[in-house]
Amino acid sequence: MRAPRIAFDIMLLAFYLVTANPATTGMPLHEYLGVGVFVLMVAHVVMSGEGLGGRGRWTQRVLNGVLLVALAFCVVSGIMVSGALLPSLGLYATGYYFWDPVHALSAKVLLAALLVHIVLRIPVVMSVFRRHSSNSFAR
Repeated sequence: MRAPRIAFDIMLLAFYLVTANPATTGMPLHEYLGVGVFVLMVAHVVMSGEGLGGRGRWTQRVLNGVLLVALAFCVVSGIMVSGALLPSLGLYATGYYFWDPVHALSAKVLLAALLVHIVLRIPVVMSVFRRHSSNSFAR
């Protein structure tokens, strides 16, 4: 893992945290930022090269699967309850009373799984920072 990738991951985390709190952004911006976070998370998965069937222990693959399913449910249900994004495209979805609880639950599962993912990656990030700081002091 390299420093630029870690910088991208930290930026993605900050972007997600802002997006995950619609009280700070308002609902229309929350919806548009949510699509952006989805695109960036897909880029994160592609850059990491792990995916579901990649290297790592089975627990890591299970966690990646939970993250993928929670993200998919969160995005789909978020689009289905959209009050700004979907209408701006001239589309309207029915089933708000079904999709809204799905969105709330999947967002909570996504947050919990993301926290576990971050905690498990802290040692890797710290080793990169240690290596990077020792190289800068050696110069």
